[in-house]
Amino acid sequence: MCELLGLNFKLPVSPSFSFRGFRHRSEGNPHGWGIARYEGKACQILKEAADAQESKLAEFVRDYELFQSKIFIGHVRDATRGGNTLSNTHPFKRVFGSSEVVLAHNGTLESLLLEYNGLSFYPVGETDSEYLFCVLLTIMAADQIQFTDYYQIERILQEFNKLGKMNLLFSEGEHLYIYRDKDGHNGLCMTERISPFGIKSLQDEDWEIDLAEEKSPGQRGFVIASHPLTKNETWTDLVPGSLIVLRDGEVVYGNLPK
Repeated sequence: MCELLGLNFKLPVSPSFSFRGFRHRSEGNPHGWGIARYEGKACQILKEAADAQESKLAEFVRDYELFQSKIFIGHVRDATRGGNTLSNTHPFKRVFGSSEVVLAHNGTLESLLLEYNGLSFYPVGETDSEYLFCVLLTIMAADQIQFTDYYQIERILQEFNKLGKMNLLFSEGEHLYIYRDKDGHNGLCMTERISPFGIKSLQDEDWEIDLAEEKSPGQRGFVIASHPLTKNETWTDLVPGSLIVLRDGEVVYGNLPK
């Protein structure tokens, strides 16, 4: 079952530690992996229609400390719609206005979504996920919805969610948007990282790191994943059927669960 990874921090970070753990989640999701990062409004995506645990490119992401950003979106894929191809591998990217927007999806939506008429953005691959992305941007463009119109975006996503299972991460380079499926499909949780950071240990690999040595005292932010990546952090399940928006390592819309 596909899994998601998201990072949003006040200052640029390397995803190395989180991606090291996340890469192992391809064990049940061998049909592709990808990770997107932003430099301003420009987005760079590295992805392959391959098992991340066997990928030299994924090893590079894990080990290259200068691969940094304030926002990351990652995905490992278990193909349910569309073949095992690069065009069907998440995350997906489109130019929208003066921004490059990127999206990754976990779940399956019914074919009713595919009956939407008048697309302004078109899919390259065969997935319901990419089609959903194109419909979302088409609606936002037609209704002149801004990326700061958080409530309107949440309502659109809630309507889409009626068509099936849907966990989403997307970004336009300034915000990270996180939507959890209304029925809690597969899981989506987050942990906050703020000084003092301390030593953290991975769930899926015998590996630990002292984040206090890696991060400045002024750093803060969140890591989002389908399932907890570490043993000794508090991971909180997100509220089903709701949107949370992060910017510069802080919540700007939505309520974190208690």
